[in-house]
Amino acid sequence: MQGRSHLLVGLAAGVVIDSIFHLSGPPLTGAHEVSLNLLVDKGVYYFAVGLGALLPDIDNARSTLGQKLGVISKGIQRLAGHRTFFHSLMGLAFGSLLAIGLERVVSYLLELRGYQFPAHFVSSSHVFFFGVLFGCIFHIAADALTLGGVPLLWPLKQRFGFPPDSHWRFRTGSWPEFVIVWVIMILVALGVYNSVIAI
Repeated sequence: MQGRSHLLVGLAAGVVIDSIFHLSGPPLTGAHEVSLNLLVDKGVYYFAVGLGALLPDIDNARSTLGQKLGVISKGIQRLAGHRTFFHSLMGLAFGSLLAIGLERVVSYLLELRGYQFPAHFVSSSHVFFFGVLFGCIFHIAADALTLGGVPLLWPLKQRFGFPPDSHWRFRTGSWPEFVIVWVIMILVALGVYNSVIAI
């Protein structure tokens, strides 16, 4: 999938997961009072989901994240190639370790800015870690819908996709990708709208 599709699918999935498990705190819909701390927590969570949704494509210098990282992404692509390590279970484990490190950095930066409660919340609830992890998982799941599939068991070269018959999958950037992304967005928007009406 393209970068914007990964971002939209990741954020939509992040909304669904957060509405079920309240990882970033209570929902904003129907809240009587919205504190700055709650907004920071939501912001950190959704930033992390967005980052995770783009992270596996760090191995593609032309990807959304790859263009931002320049030389780093080019080096990774030259070394490993695209859709290899970072689109596998091993890459997911590596991304999880990276997320834990980034979580500590985010918590430290929030403390420097004087946001003591959000900093404590981020480090104790692991909201940044879960956000990055979910974003990465949905990136890999979305790429499994494409013709190329994903090498889940890398370094084994076998690729997996859904549905298993590649004739039912789509080419990156083709019209089915946009249909799938917009259907997901509409379903999430309807779910949020219904939850607001129910309150």
